[in-house]
Amino acid sequence: MRWDSLPTGFILGLIAPVLGFFAYGTMYVTAIRPWYDLEWFVNDLFLGTSEYRTRIVSLSLVADAFLFFLLERLDMLRAMRGVILAMLLYGLYIVPTIVIDELTGLGWI
Repeated sequence: MRWDSLPTGFILGLIAPVLGFFAYGTMYVTAIRPWYDLEWFVNDLFLGTSEYRTRIVSLSLVADAFLFFLLERLDMLRAMRGVILAMLLYGLYIVPTIVIDELTGLGWI
C-alpha cells in the first residue's frame, strides 16, 4: 500500500484527533486542574457533560492541522486530501450538534 493515498490520509486523519484528545486531556489535568486525573476528564467532563463535548472535539482537531502540514511538508498531496475528508467527517458531527444545542437553549426544540 502506498503511503501517499487518500485512504491512508483518511485513516490518519481519523486517528490524529484521538491522539490530540488524549494530549489535550493530559495537559488539562496536569496544568489546569491537577487535582483530577485523565479518567475524570474522559468520563465526567467529556462523556458526562454534553456542553463541553463539541468544544473538546473541536480542540482535538488541531492534531489534524499538524498532520496536514506534516504531509504537505513531505509532499504527500493525496494523503492531505484524506485528512481533509476526515476533518469534514468530524465537522458532520460538530456542526449539527452545536445547532441542536443552540436551538434547545432557545427553547425551539
